[in-house]
Amino acid sequence: MKTTPILYGLAAGNEYLHALDITSSAARITNSSSTRIASSSTTPIDPLIGASPHSSLSATTASSSNRNFLSDVFKQLSNDDEAILQNYKLHGTSDIDLALEETLAAAKEKQRFCIAERWTFTFAGRTVVLKEEADKVVRWLNRFTAVGDIAANNDPVHIGLPWAGIRLLLQAAVSEANQMTSLLVGCEIALYMANRLRAYTDFLYRLPVTLTRTNFETAVTELYAHVLRFLARAIRIYQTSITHRALHAFWTDSDVAGFEKVCKELGVRVDIEASNCDRTLSAQDREQVGSLKQYLQEVLEELKKSHRLQESLDRLETKIDLDKLPYAKGAMYNSYGDDYITCHPATRADVLQSIYDWAQDPLGRSMFWMSGGAGTGKSTISRTVAEWAAGQSHPIGVDLGASFFFKRDEGDRGSASRFFPTITRELVLKVPRLDTFVAERITQDPSIFDKALGEQFDKLIYQPLHQVALTTVGSPTFIVVVDALDECDRENDVKAIIDLWSRLAHLTTVRLKLFLTSRPELPIQLGFKSISATVHQDMVLQDAVPQATIQHDILVFLGDAFEKIRNSYNLDSLSGTLLDRDWPGTRTLEALVDMAVPLFIVAATVCRFVGDSDWDPRERLSTVLHFPGIGKLEQMAQTYLPVLNQLSARLENSDDKDKLYEEFRIIVGSIVSLAEPLSIQSLAVLLNISPGTIASRLRPLNSVLRIPPDSVTPIRTLHLSFNEFLVSDRLQSRPFGVNSQVTHHMLLSRCLQLLSGPEGLQENMLAFSQDGSLLASASGDETVRLWNPTTGQEVQKLEGHTAGVIAVAFSQDGSLLASASIDRTVRLWNPTTGQEAQKLEGHTGWVNAVAFSQDGSLLASASGDRTVRLWNPTTGQEVQKLERYTDVVNAVTFSQDGSLLASASGDETVRLWNPTTGQEVQS
Repeated sequence: MKTTPILYGLAAGNEYLHALDITSSAARITNSSSTRIASSSTTPIDPLIGASPHSSLSATTASSSNRNFLSDVFKQLSNDDEAILQNYKLHGTSDIDLALEETLAAAKEKQRFCIAERWTFTFAGRTVVLKEEADKVVRWLNRFTAVGDIAANNDPVHIGLPWAGIRLLLQAAVSEANQMTSLLVGCEIALYMANRLRAYTDFLYRLPVTLTRTNFETAVTELYAHVLRFLARAIRIYQTSITHRALHAFWTDSDVAGFEKVCKELGVRVDIEASNCDRTLSAQDREQVGSLKQYLQEVLEELKKSHRLQESLDRLETKIDLDKLPYAKGAMYNSYGDDYITCHPATRADVLQSIYDWAQDPLGRSMFWMSGGAGTGKSTISRTVAEWAAGQSHPIGVDLGASFFFKRDEGDRGSASRFFPTITRELVLKVPRLDTFVAERITQDPSIFDKALGEQFDKLIYQPLHQVALTTVGSPTFIVVVDALDECDRENDVKAIIDLWSRLAHLTTVRLKLFLTSRPELPIQLGFKSISATVHQDMVLQDAVPQATIQHDILVFLGDAFEKIRNSYNLDSLSGTLLDRDWPGTRTLEALVDMAVPLFIVAATVCRFVGDSDWDPRERLSTVLHFPGIGKLEQMAQTYLPVLNQLSARLENSDDKDKLYEEFRIIVGSIVSLAEPLSIQSLAVLLNISPGTIASRLRPLNSVLRIPPDSVTPIRTLHLSFNEFLVSDRLQSRPFGVNSQVTHHMLLSRCLQLLSGPEGLQENMLAFSQDGSLLASASGDETVRLWNPTTGQEVQKLEGHTAGVIAVAFSQDGSLLASASIDRTVRLWNPTTGQEAQKLEGHTGWVNAVAFSQDGSLLASASGDRTVRLWNPTTGQEVQKLERYTDVVNAVTFSQDGSLLASASGDETVRLWNPTTGQEVQS
């Protein structure tokens, strides 16, 4: 096949040429005889302008495509923005050329002005030399003026930008240095993104029509629309009076920073979609599009080199990918599935005010430690402080920097291994320029996340924070909230966190404060005693609040909670007997207050118990008030025993009670003992108990367990004190007591049985990519992890399955990874980005194995539902359902040429299938 060298002009200040060989003939797409890749020509083409008139995309077709493309872009704008831009959008080549010449002249005038003034300015934490910003604006404009008439007509970016408006912005008189900075930096970013858009649209018009091309086009139109919105805002300001313009910049610093941030996010998405554009093509067409992709990357790299001369888009250049930063899932404030309970507005007023005053005091100590016993409401206060800090406006100088809510026996939330990476993940989103310095450290030491805590802190927190240069004026104090440090599983780590964080006390580049809560455990006390007393402020919750105030707060809390219970019951009551307006009455509330003080967890548990919608609240309240021993038992027993005894209250047969107690100890004992919470579905498999039985046993326990409405979301205890109560010595003589040692032994036995069974460990729980650059591992923790086999570093953590993952497999070209799970689904992932590409549903049992055909056109999955299913990996559609088995199917594999599929089953047969027809060939 003939190849011809094609010259691509890349105008930039001094024009220069790159030569690239690319296959000159177009290939027919296998699934559509009418769709072809645009053939290349020997005519020199600027790669930023769209197809040449001599390519298979004719000038007429290009013009039509441009109109459609621009129409899609403008549809994403508001009516006001579209109207403004249409007024300044030019329609003739001569008009555009004239506007461009005048725009360039205005930019050069700004260039001369900046040279004369020698202005520098601090912008987004860095020093900006305005003359250099003007230089770059001139260079970007030169790229547009270097384009010929035919090329310009075929370039939707060239003809779609509001050149008349851009000209007016650059011609406007600007006398203030800060306004000039925003204008030039904003124009530079917009024009840089416009030049990237030219490269993207040129690549777009050379692609065959496929679903992946459509996805790419959608991403490009979103980026283009974002640039136009930004320009429309400035033009709108320009249209106001001269007096108004003198007082208001076309863009503020925050406008430019926000625009830059979204450009980065949308740009990443465009690049991802561009990388996927050859995924569904034949081998021959894929080779041609691969050449186009390679050239696109070369063009983008050249643009970036010009752009790197200034730092306004350093974050685009930063290699850090926040989605790849390992973090403790669920540990951050406002995480999905976590409690979102904050203090009642009329409670904890003095305590919260003390914390708020400390947070806003610029001379205050850098750490605030609030300690208190179990159930005193520390976590609720932490969430309230985090909500307050996150909701503050910056003029008062406070913002939520990061947060970490420890929780014992919940994976990464119960250890310090992901503490500093999680804090870093949030801080880089708040502290300008911090991401760049963190990225440098990660590049230097990619395995930093697995190092000792001291080294993690030094490289991810300490060194980067000392490099940023925020001005203290106008910059907020970043509050880091850390809750329940006592639930971190290693005492040495607890003391290390306190010691390491104290080193930030004298940080001058960023105002950073730590609010920390815990029980008054000895390791934490020793940790604070080992650091300077001038660094931290302490509060013992029980001592800081008078008894009368605690009584008042709990009474307010109970009154509000019972009002909600009463209203909810009366709205939904079918009995006709409504609760009185003053129910449960002042005396009852006072009795409950006496029972709860000083523990808010007691009051909260009582309210959840009484408010259970499956029961009459009057009966439940009576159970609490008349439980034997109330007033004599310790508070946790007073709180939890009425809940537990209610389980068997309606059972008269002793055998039924014994069975209930045994199932409780197995089911609930497992929930409070497991290191990672499991769903009803997973518990059913692990314990060999039906999901219905588990649901029945858990249903009355909503006051102490967080029970989701489905069977695939993990079940969690609402408070650690319930776990501690069940396994405590004082409960071992009671039927609900959980023996930790016996329970752990039972769980170990069940795990071993599962792993050694027919649906246990599989050979394909590990898989290498074809080129050996990635290793995928399937895990019972509901994740798939990708590793670099050379360094041993974790590259990606793929999350989405709701039960353990049994098998993984790469496609031959490495563009897809398939994972099979107990949750009865197969998921397809992009190994490069870690994004889920498809979720394949249809199996009614565990999915035990997956395999790709050699050409990647089919994916086979074997299941415990006694079937093999064939899928189209591109569309996610089920192609065939292969049956005839009498037992679970454990393995599948394709022949090298893809003409046969083999499957192995627990019915002691191996079957051969024709994957095209679905017919069985051999048994």
